[in-house]
Amino acid sequence: MTGAMLLERVTPACDLEPRSVARVAGRIVAVQVEPADAAPTVVARIDDGTGFVHAVFMGRREVPGIEPGRTVDVEGRVCETTAEPRIYNPRYELR
Repeated sequence: MTGAMLLERVTPACDLEPRSVARVAGRIVAVQVEPADAAPTVVARIDDGTGFVHAVFMGRREVPGIEPGRTVDVEGRVCETTAEPRIYNPRYELR
């Protein structure tokens, strides 16, 4: 866990609004790590049963406990995107 969770209410991924602060709980279904010649980034795709959100950890090649199959809560500001929502450098809590 990184830091204390600020929000108690969990928002379904299908209801995420750009520029809002939200907490999403779900299962990590995929993890992507950028190649060595790119900026260090880990992207975890989280499925909460209503949709997906990407948790993007900048400046890292690995994040302890972030692996497919784990259940996690992530919290942060939702970025506006035309694809699936993203939360950059979220607070996270492993379940």
